[in-house]
Amino acid sequence: MSKKQPLVSAVVTTCNRADLLSRALDSVVVQTYDNLELIIVDDGSTDQTPRVIEGYKDIRSIKYIRNETSLGACRARNRGIQEANGTFVAGLDDDDKWHEERIEKMVAAYSDEYACVTSDITMVYPHAEKVWKKKRIIDLYTLLFTNQVGNQVLARRDRVLEVGGFDPDLEAAQDYDLWIRLCKEYGPILNVQEPLQTVYLGHSEDQITHQSAFKGYLQFYKKHKSLMNKAQKKYQLYNIRRAEDKPLNFTEFVGYVPPFRYMDEIKRIIAGKIWK
Repeated sequence: MSKKQPLVSAVVTTCNRADLLSRALDSVVVQTYDNLELIIVDDGSTDQTPRVIEGYKDIRSIKYIRNETSLGACRARNRGIQEANGTFVAGLDDDDKWHEERIEKMVAAYSDEYACVTSDITMVYPHAEKVWKKKRIIDLYTLLFTNQVGNQVLARRDRVLEVGGFDPDLEAAQDYDLWIRLCKEYGPILNVQEPLQTVYLGHSEDQITHQSAFKGYLQFYKKHKSLMNKAQKKYQLYNIRRAEDKPLNFTEFVGYVPPFRYMDEIKRIIAGKIWK
């Protein structure tokens, strides 16, 4: 590929996932985009994670950053972004994987008129698999209803730093919070309408508790509610109630959920019952 192509920093954060990390790293080293820097932030792992990472140093140059004690995912991500050299940063969780052409296609699609670039996602549940197909353009209006982006994007590093990176004070929705701040500052988010990442759901060891989810989404809501209209606030409150695991009757469902979200919400409820 052309040497004039911008450097992309792949930031992989990990903590005690030695058994899963290789899948994520394998998906980075086979990217068709050559001008790629791999940064691994080990957030205080006490398992065999350092040994797994050592095995990749003969395959690709790695910037290995280690926190001696765990500081949390947000601080680990922020540290990786701060120490990146790339024009762009692209995150990857240690239990997920990129498709081989992810970075090449996202860089090709990027334009400064967009805050960042995302893609469709292959979502793997314990007993099923589906593709999450998103709108091509995700604007702030759409985003204030619900996280239509997912958990990872490709963005200019300077922009991520300018808006403050990931917020470590939030207990949930940290990625969603960052996408809103980027979108508010720099414009809509572009989606490459092709699954370029696989996300694995349902790991028993990393399920967020109802209490933490409720607290985190409530923090998120309070942080951004000034941007929301009445319908957006009601739908956010609906999702907070779901995070708290509170049942809703039909009247409450109709009252909280906007009509254009009815089918998506029904599908989500069904999926939660049959795919968990």
